[in-house]
Amino acid sequence: MSSVPKPHIKKLKPQCINHENMDIAQCLGHSAEGYILPCCFIDAYPLHRGYAQETFYQEKFKISNVDNIEQITHSKEWVEFYIMLQQQPNKAPPICFKKCSEDSVGDKYGEE
Repeated sequence: MSSVPKPHIKKLKPQCINHENMDIAQCLGHSAEGYILPCCFIDAYPLHRGYAQETFYQEKFKISNVDNIEQITHSKEWVEFYIMLQQQPNKAPPICFKKCSEDSVGDKYGEE
């Protein structure tokens, strides 16, 4: 009896989540268009943004349209994004798997 090998599924390890304090973002990115983003990797050509285009590039999230950044980072869309990363990572944008999966190669600067 032969067994069918299971496909390798990458485990997501989001760098944008502060695992010690879930109330604050680990790091933020920003775009030249004036938007705060969960990380710098999300900012890609508009045609390659996918989920991120609909979620993070809304006029209401433009830095110039808010009084403080928390109005953006504590919004329903942002909170749902972070929940999705943790509870349904298979729905994460492809860039998340490219940069934040268990086998992605990150910046090793400062490591011995």
